[in-house]
Amino acid sequence: MRSLIRESLDLLNDGTPFALAVIIGHKGSTPRTSGSKMLVRPNKGISGSIGGGLVEAKVIDACVDLLDRSRSKTMDFNLNQEIKAGMDMVCGGSLTVWLRSFVPPCPSEQIEVWQTLADLEAKGKKALAVTRITADKTAEISLVLEQGEVAGPGMLPKALIDAAGENRFTGPGPVRQFYGLDEFIIEPLIRPDRLFIFGAGHVGFQLAKMAHLTDFSYVITDDRAEFANEARFPHAAEIRVLDDFSSAFDGLDIDGNAYIVILTRGHLHDQTVLEQALKTDAAYIGMIGSKKKKKQIYDNLMAKGVAQARLEQVYAPIGLKIKAETPAEIAVSIMGELISVRAENKENPS
Repeated sequence: MRSLIRESLDLLNDGTPFALAVIIGHKGSTPRTSGSKMLVRPNKGISGSIGGGLVEAKVIDACVDLLDRSRSKTMDFNLNQEIKAGMDMVCGGSLTVWLRSFVPPCPSEQIEVWQTLADLEAKGKKALAVTRITADKTAEISLVLEQGEVAGPGMLPKALIDAAGENRFTGPGPVRQFYGLDEFIIEPLIRPDRLFIFGAGHVGFQLAKMAHLTDFSYVITDDRAEFANEARFPHAAEIRVLDDFSSAFDGLDIDGNAYIVILTRGHLHDQTVLEQALKTDAAYIGMIGSKKKKKQIYDNLMAKGVAQARLEQVYAPIGLKIKAETPAEIAVSIMGELISVRAENKENPS
């Protein structure tokens, strides 16, 4: 999906009014959790979601009502029986949603902060977006960068800066703090989950489309330019065409937010990629193929000194067992497994 930060920046540059809604607190069973965002346009068109149903509808209406001027407000929801019925699900929690409207003209220094934020996101850099909300509900955003520098107005309390330096705002969702008469919404810029697809064939093509729809930033790698190109993968963060797969991981930054799927056009290529993948800290490594292929490759790698325990951490054969046959069905099974692993990682971060 297109980044809401980038979309917000484009609207700011175009002088188009819009509003952002962010869940900044949740308790109990809720359809979406803290950090979920939605962008709302004057015609009630949206990007992103905070969970659908009556809550989202009420928030959309409230966002449109804010578009007479730039301002901020919060809304609290208890998921009572009426709202639960409208959401067609059994919930029993509460939500706090922060709404902020952007109505032109937007100060140039604020647009510069959003540009910096978009650039940091594109590079996978960390930062804290800190929005200061005054008593009259006006809001301005600043950034606290990795080394502690502040980009933007810089009207941030020393206590907040000190807390940022102690990594006290590193959770997955926003933090709401009060210093004096001002309220601060602190949102960590989290590196997106990145999917590295090795193999640009039929399954890789279908998987990439699903990655785009499910908020994975994906990188395509293949040794065939006629398969790995922008025309086939318009939403790829990067397209890499190699001479051979022995250098498949050169220049890649693989961390605990990385997911690796191996779908190359041959056993030997898969083995070459898998051997390199096993040396990374990726959250997920999956390889397509039959049990026979898996045994052959595992035997080869163990003969080269790879520990069996490490191989047992690989998802192979890849994907959920849904009797998938076509490339699209196989991609669905893989994406289901990726989503499951991603959810577990977010519930139990290392």
